[in-house]
Amino acid sequence: MFESDYTIYGKHATYIKYLVNDAKAFKRYIDVYMAGAALGALYGHRAEQSDSTDRARIYSDAFNTEHVKCNELFRTVILADTTQSWTSEERVSICFRYRDRADANAVPPVSQEEVEAMAKAFVLFNTYVLGGIEILYDTFSSNTTINIDETVDYAYKIIFDQYALIQSRNDKEDDNQLFHPEY
Repeated sequence: MFESDYTIYGKHATYIKYLVNDAKAFKRYIDVYMAGAALGALYGHRAEQSDSTDRARIYSDAFNTEHVKCNELFRTVILADTTQSWTSEERVSICFRYRDRADANAVPPVSQEEVEAMAKAFVLFNTYVLGGIEILYDTFSSNTTINIDETVDYAYKIIFDQYALIQSRNDKEDDNQLFHPEY
């Protein structure tokens, strides 16, 4: 996983090219891919690739450079996802125990079920990536003619909205209790 080239087709390829080349929001396709994974999972937005001739390829050397980050994003997304019928134990196995390709010399041996589960998880992960790319495109394409002050205001608004979302999910937890000594 994350060792070979990965090609994105259709409108998502167009979106990636726009975000890198026109909006100049990201320097590389792999950056859009990773940000898309995080945003797609955060907002629970998934999408499927569309059929089109447009394509954007993320080369294996980019994945080699960002291998650790991509693996951590994969684990985070799979552990957080509850749309599949996997138990929490199965999700942990997918993230930390299973391997994505058969190896006759592996100890313990790689089962076909492991390979199939990893393939299914990778497809799920990429649907979140594509959903996040849609979010990024919608965000940047609607604000292409703003100046630097408006960009800072917009970034502040996004951070504030995210903070409000986190606070709404943690209403029952008192942060002061985290720093209160037990004795």
